[in-house]
Amino acid sequence: MLSKDRLLLSMDHKEPDHVPLTYRWIIRQFGKDRTWRDQFERAEMELDLGLDPMLQLAYAPGWKLNPDVNVTLWRDPSVAGEQYPLLTKEYHTEKGVLKQVVRQTPDWPHGDFVPIWSDHMIPRSRTKKYLIENMRDVEAFGSLFNEPKEKEQKQFLEEAETVKKFADKHSVLVENMWTLQMGDVVAWTCGVENMISQCFKNPELIHRFLDMLLEWNITYLEKITEPGVADMVSYRAWYENVSFWPPRVYKTFLFPRVKKLVEVAHRLGVKFCYVISIGIIPLMGFLKELDIDVLYGVDPVEDKLGGVDLQRIKNEGGDDICFWGGVNSYVTLTTGTKQKIEAETAQAVRILGPDGGFILSAIDSLDKHTPWRNIEHMIKVWRKVGKYPLASA
Repeated sequence: MLSKDRLLLSMDHKEPDHVPLTYRWIIRQFGKDRTWRDQFERAEMELDLGLDPMLQLAYAPGWKLNPDVNVTLWRDPSVAGEQYPLLTKEYHTEKGVLKQVVRQTPDWPHGDFVPIWSDHMIPRSRTKKYLIENMRDVEAFGSLFNEPKEKEQKQFLEEAETVKKFADKHSVLVENMWTLQMGDVVAWTCGVENMISQCFKNPELIHRFLDMLLEWNITYLEKITEPGVADMVSYRAWYENVSFWPPRVYKTFLFPRVKKLVEVAHRLGVKFCYVISIGIIPLMGFLKELDIDVLYGVDPVEDKLGGVDLQRIKNEGGDDICFWGGVNSYVTLTTGTKQKIEAETAQAVRILGPDGGFILSAIDSLDKHTPWRNIEHMIKVWRKVGKYPLASA
């Protein structure tokens, strides 16, 4: 069976010849004895191992700053009352000035630069002034980004053609990864505490901001699918779990907008993958109602929130959602014993594999420090236990 067909069958809750094994190599660019120059060489290595790689169709024009926006950045090395230097960045837009101020702590990873958003800016200990704090900021944010120009879209279409040629030749699935995002953008620009408090104190602000983000996401989704190459889009929702959004707040603010985006994706003919790795059980009812195709991030080690277990996930959502994951990367695969790797891999296949609807992986991704012998052992176990019909052990 061809790799792409195997993945699509699994997403459609049908049993292929064996459970697919698809890794993310986000921060690792090498295998056992080879380093790859690009994703095509990486995919070839994975195919040689019998794995099911996905090619990435990156959307470079996405979230690109409007050229009419004037940006200023400066560093204050000594500010009264502040232990660390302050970095200030301003975006001068046609609808006002957006300003963010961060503390350059010893663990600040961006040097003298301030990215528009970063996980490192979310804590209050690092940020003195968030990008979005009132409705004026939201309106200014609306003119911060630029819709893709014809030249940019043409370059994207050329890249898509290159990806398509390889994907067609090798029957590999094509994914657009993480261009789409809403809750994560709100967390980055507002800070988590402000994000949730505003849902109660000033809900109009969050509704307006999310509506604006939804509009951008739909625009990007239409552009991504234009060349007809992508088989799936992955929506990043790391900050959309119940650690940040209580279920009733999630239902009010995020649910209707994500559902709309899923509907657009399906209308455009692509699968929708929702990326979340903790707090899955409390959101399972919503996730099923969203009609997502794939849930990436099922992790039996990290996700202990809500007393999660693989069997419960399978029971509650296995008829509607294809689960992607099942094994922990940073603990089990990086530091675990062979016995632990074998037990966790076999457990994931045994519980999540029956009747299809499962893609095996190590969550979140393969780290550069993960020993190849452990990756190889997981592959060995998968080859033993992952063939349909699945063994009862």
